[in-house]
Amino acid sequence: MYDWKQLTEIGMKQSRLSSNTWPYDKYPEQQELFAGSRVTILNVEGPGVISSIHASNYMDRRVLTDIKNEWPRDEKAMKDIIFRVWYDNEEWPSIQIPFVDFLCDIEFSAEYYDTVYFSKIMYSHNFRIPMPFKKSIRIELENPTNTDLIGYTDIQWEQQLSPIPENTGYLYVDYRRGHLTIPNETLEVCAVDRPGAIIAHWFQIEGDHPNCNQGEILCEANMEFYLQGDSKPFMEYLGIEDLYGYSWGFPKLQSDHYAAIIRKDELPNGGARIAMLRCRMNDAIHFARPCTVKLDYTQEYFSEFSKNPKHESLPEFKKRGKTKVETKYLSCYYYYALPQ
Repeated sequence: MYDWKQLTEIGMKQSRLSSNTWPYDKYPEQQELFAGSRVTILNVEGPGVISSIHASNYMDRRVLTDIKNEWPRDEKAMKDIIFRVWYDNEEWPSIQIPFVDFLCDIEFSAEYYDTVYFSKIMYSHNFRIPMPFKKSIRIELENPTNTDLIGYTDIQWEQQLSPIPENTGYLYVDYRRGHLTIPNETLEVCAVDRPGAIIAHWFQIEGDHPNCNQGEILCEANMEFYLQGDSKPFMEYLGIEDLYGYSWGFPKLQSDHYAAIIRKDELPNGGARIAMLRCRMNDAIHFARPCTVKLDYTQEYFSEFSKNPKHESLPEFKKRGKTKVETKYLSCYYYYALPQ
């Protein structure tokens, strides 16, 4: 839902655009993303708000001189580009994450999709979560590979002509990857050490076991949101698919503009790799104390740790038996919090 007051407000902001890493047009002085280089793509004074980031796919620079189109359009190196953000002249970056993962193109392998905050279309990506800042912001791309890359990134930001309110949160991410044994382990996927609001999140998990076909078992975990000091969650979804706006697993790629299943791969032994996204505009998750998000499979029907008597008494559950699966995951939560 758009805020009509902001759209119709006149004289309170000035739009700006920073175009980068493309010296083949009007601005030959622009830096390119050569192998091993770090390029600052935005460095401005506030107050302001980044409203969108548009990034083309970056590919091997040798395609530039390939007149006969014989060189493969190799874009794999883009997945290694690192994205960093510094707010208000801080010494260490507040955000450091692979660029494609920040853009919600997980491992550079999502299918094409579109949502209110993120989209992946042919040869490019769009990011539309507002990123406010009071004093300054600096954004950098690093190419740690041995491949010279060609491509470009545009950043639109709104210069604010009046101060930003003191209680305005800045955008941060909690980005994680690792291994998980289902259902033996409880996994922490996000921890915020101060009050804030979660406004988007994505999760990718893979388990190559026949019982994980179509995302079965993988979709079952309870998603628990805890306030610091509390033993009971203040919010709890009874399945990953419910947290991401779906039901009965992940049968196919789909999107409703706020929730999306963006990757679905079959694995050699009958298992699956599933990636999902949730954008929260009218339903951001607010917390007044530090918050932790956990993923818990221990009480599911296939878990030997389950305390639910129905899992043993009802034949439809008992005949499925118990399952143990080794999985790999990636996770990212986007949240607003006051700068420290």
